[in-house]
Amino acid sequence: MMERKLQNKMKRLSSSDSLKGLVGRDPRLVLLSSSVEEKVKYEAFLLDGIEEMECEEELCSNGLGEKKRRLSVEQAKALEKNFEVENKLDPERKLRLAQDLGLQPRQVAVWFQNRRARWKTKQLERDYGNLKAQHNALKLDCDALRHDKEALIAEVSMRNSRCRLKYYTCVITSPVNHSDQRSQSQAFSL
Repeated sequence: MMERKLQNKMKRLSSSDSLKGLVGRDPRLVLLSSSVEEKVKYEAFLLDGIEEMECEEELCSNGLGEKKRRLSVEQAKALEKNFEVENKLDPERKLRLAQDLGLQPRQVAVWFQNRRARWKTKQLERDYGNLKAQHNALKLDCDALRHDKEALIAEVSMRNSRCRLKYYTCVITSPVNHSDQRSQSQAFSL
C-alpha cells in the first residue's frame, strides 16, 4: 500500500521541472547516477512521500476514519416507512427519529440523503426505460412508414411508366385520319 501511494506521488510530481530527471526512472539508477544533486532530490522526494503516508495512517487510527455502522432491520424498516411518508427531513423530525431509533441525528440525515439518491437513481432508470421503449416504438413506426413510402413511390413510378407507355402506344399506333388532316390544312390556307 505504501508503495502504491509512493507511485501515485511520483506520477503527480512527474511534471515538476526539478524532478523531471528522477521520476519514471528506476530508483537504483538514480542512486547510481553521478549527480549528487539528483540523489539528494530523490531522497527528499521519498521522505516526503513516507511522511505523507504516515500522516494518512495516523488520521485513520485516530478514529476519524471510523468503521461503518450498520442499521438493524427494525431501524431500516422504520426509516423506510418515514421515507415513504415524506422524503425530506426537517430538523425536528430528524431529532425525533434519531431518539426513537437510538441513532445519531447525523446518521438519520445521511440515511435519508442516501435513500433520496437511490430513489432518484431508480426513478431515472424507470424514466430511461420508458423513454427507450417509446423511442424504439417510434423507430419501428418510422421504419414502417419509410418502407410504405418507398413502396408507394415505386407504385407511382410504375403507374407513370404504364401511362407513358400507353400514351406513346396510342400516338404511334393510332390511325391517321387523312380527311381530317386535309380539311385542317385547307382551313389554314384560307
